[in-house]
Formats: sequence, C-alpha cells, structure tokens
Amino acid sequence: MSETLEHQGPATLSADLLVTGGRTARPGGPTAVRVPGDKSVSHRALLAALLPGALDAAGRLTVRNANLGGAVRALLPALHALGLRVDADGDALLVRPDAPVPQPVHPHPALTGGPGGVPYLWTAGSSAAARLLVGVLAGTGTAAVVDGDEVLRHRPMDWLVEPLIEMGARIDYLGDPGRLPVLVHGPVHRPGTVRLTVGSAQARSAVLLAAAAARLPMTIRHPVSSRDHTERMLAAFGAGITESPGELRYDGGACTVPAELDVPADPSLAAYPVAAHLLWGDGGELSVPGVCLNPTRLGFFDVLRRAGADIGYRDRTVTGGGEPVGTVVARGGLDAVTAVRVERPAELHALIDEVPLLAVVAARLPGTSWIGCAEELRFKETDRLETTARMARAFGARIEVESDGLRITGGAPLRAASVPGFEDHRVAMAAATLATSLPGRTTVLGGACHRTSFPDFADVQRAIGARMAEDI
Repeated sequence: MSETLEHQGPATLSADLLVTGGRTARPGGPTAVRVPGDKSVSHRALLAALLPGALDAAGRLTVRNANLGGAVRALLPALHALGLRVDADGDALLVRPDAPVPQPVHPHPALTGGPGGVPYLWTAGSSAAARLLVGVLAGTGTAAVVDGDEVLRHRPMDWLVEPLIEMGARIDYLGDPGRLPVLVHGPVHRPGTVRLTVGSAQARSAVLLAAAAARLPMTIRHPVSSRDHTERMLAAFGAGITESPGELRYDGGACTVPAELDVPADPSLAAYPVAAHLLWGDGGELSVPGVCLNPTRLGFFDVLRRAGADIGYRDRTVTGGGEPVGTVVARGGLDAVTAVRVERPAELHALIDEVPLLAVVAARLPGTSWIGCAEELRFKETDRLETTARMARAFGARIEVESDGLRITGGAPLRAASVPGFEDHRVAMAAATLATSLPGRTTVLGGACHRTSFPDFADVQRAIGARMAEDI
C-alpha cells in the first residue's frame, strides 16, 4: 500500500522536550540503534528525478531509506508543482509523473501562475530544497519562481544565483537583492569557469546540477572543500567529473539516473546517540549501522577521536550512489578526552551541522576548546553561534562568541534547566542530548522542532536509555 506524501504545512511553534538526566539502565553488552537516512543525500536523490531522462521505462524512480523530516518534505510541493508525484511504499519513496499541482499564489505580479504564468515553488524553510531547485531549474530551462518562508527569505541566495547568471541563466530577484523569492526563466548555456565566493556545498551543488542538467562543460572553483554528495552521485550516474584542490571539472557528458537509489543513514544524526553514550560514560559499546562514512561528513567523530574518544568505523562498503557506508562504534566515555580544536575550514565544513552538539560536549571537557572558521553559521536557521552560546549558557556552560567561532571553557558545573531551543533543530537536539547526562529535569523549549531533520530523535535516544518525552 502506497501513501502520497505532502509537506506538513506552515511551521508552528513546537512542543517542548522534557529530559530527565541519567540512563534507564547500564548497558550489559553492545547496543545498536539505527538513525534515519541522510538529509542531504535524500534531497539530491529526489531532485535527480528532474534531470533529463531520469525516470525508468516504467516512469518512476525509487528512493530507499530517504529522510522524511520536515526539511525533505519541504521539497515535495515543488516537485508536485513540476509534475511529479511522491508516494511512500514501506521504506521507499516512489517518484512518478503526475499532473502538476497548483501552489498558493504570492501577491507579487510575477507569481500569478496559471495560463501564461509560471509554477510557484514553495520550499518552506529548507535552504537545501530552495538552492538546489534553483540549480536544477536553471539547468533544465524550466521557468518557475522559488520562494520560502520569512526565515528562508533572509538567507543568502546570491552565493549560487550570481554564478548561474555567469553561466547564462536568467534569474531575477523578486524581493530583496540576493534573497528569495527568485524567478528562474532562462537556462544556463555558457561553458567555462565560475568561481564561488563561499565554501557552501549547496552553492557548489546548485551550479553542478545546473551544468549536468544542461550537459554544459564547466569548471567550478571553490575556496574550501565541503560535503561532496552531488559530485559522488553524478559520478556514479556516469558523469565525467574530476577534482583537484579548489577545483571541480565536469566534461559536459551524459549521465544516467538508475531506477533505484539507496540513501545511507545520516552521520549528523548518528552523532546524537553517540554523544549521549559518551556523555553518560557508563561503559558498554554503542553501534550505529549503515551510516554514510563520506569523509566530508565525519568531522564530529574525527575531532573527538583526535581528542581521545574511542570512536571507530567498521563494516565498510559503498552504495550505488557512490557513498561509503559502514557502522559507527563508540565505547566508553569522556574521561580520557581532552579539549577539542577546529581550526581549518575543511574540518569545520565536515561538522558544520554538529557545531551546537560539539560545543555542549566541549563544555564537559577539561581546558579550553575552540570551534573556528564558522562565520557561515550566522546564516543558518538562526545565527547558530549566538543561539548555541545562549543555549549552552542556560546550562551554566562558559562559552564565548567570537567573530568566526566559539570558545568553550570546560569544567564549569552544569545543571538541568529550562533552556531555549530557538526553533532550530540542531540547537534543540544538542540541548536535549546534553540534558540526558545532567541530574534533574530539563525543559528544552520548542525542542520538538527536531522533526525538521530527525523525526525519530526522541525514540532513538530512548532506545539507548534516555528519558525524554514531548510536553503534551
């Protein structure tokens, strides 16, 4: 039995999370827990259905183990408006052609849709959905408006729009310059070289998807390495892609989207049960199988490993989409772990989603930890440098915000408290994870916003012994 998926609708204030510190039982042996599919790979797999010739002879694409959090669901109305239907069938998503579904009309005269108009693609608060869509539209030459909620409208889009315009695309800002909404109404057509000004993987992916959709030879120069899921996926589809430091080349050749794509488990989500296990420090072994072991995503684990944490990888293999996968294994606690330092841009990008979590773990470590090169975090769902610091201080942590990072002085006594989640899923989940190790009851205000990326967050943490529930 299949079920047609829809986005969950406009964002509302989330319920609080109630966390009582301590583990329900000391593990008597190894514990295993699974986490959902990777959010970044899920976005790219669904957008692959928009590439020329993507759907198989039966007219469908099957995506297995996709993440079904709010950020991925935010892509679904846009896919519907572009004539694709997405149905859930067990652990798989079936993407098939369907009649376009009209979307709500924005008051701007360019967004009227209907006869003589263009589709209006609403992406709620998902920057990945919006940015990657702009790239695919520019590559396929599909005219459409891409828009999002008020938070997303304040996030920068010029990082990718300006390079696409250099490639020949016609893209107009319909509101504030450099921000959504944008009207895409002309395809990329100029081969050559573009230079990105930021290390954002979403910007690089949007440009690469545009080039691949148009079969346009392109060299992309970028200032820092970051997650490379798009490059791996397109290479696995047969695209001619070569990489060297600071540069990515696509030869303009064809690629073939397979009929089925498998999404590995998300390493950014695996980080939360691993962190809870280490914070408890009560022995035993925790394993998380089937996790994406892409080196551009393992910064959280690798930084803690370097500081002395017992974290390893086993059962390695590679998916059909070119992603290395395996089991993440954590043993013991933080007794032998020293302060952490993140000082290189590539290292920061390998843990960029886990900065709030690394910060609260660092609050439990001796000495002074530093998480730097993090200016980009000021442009996430919140200014994540400020919101992470305010959340951690509510527990009693000593944490200072600097222009490009966070300085955390360990050793301060931490306590259960009522702490802000800021409706930011990464900040809220970091707070709830730290709270599992502190005596007493913590309330994470708006903590149920974890559904943006990790719908099963509380269930997974309870499976390894946490006491956590929504305040309903």
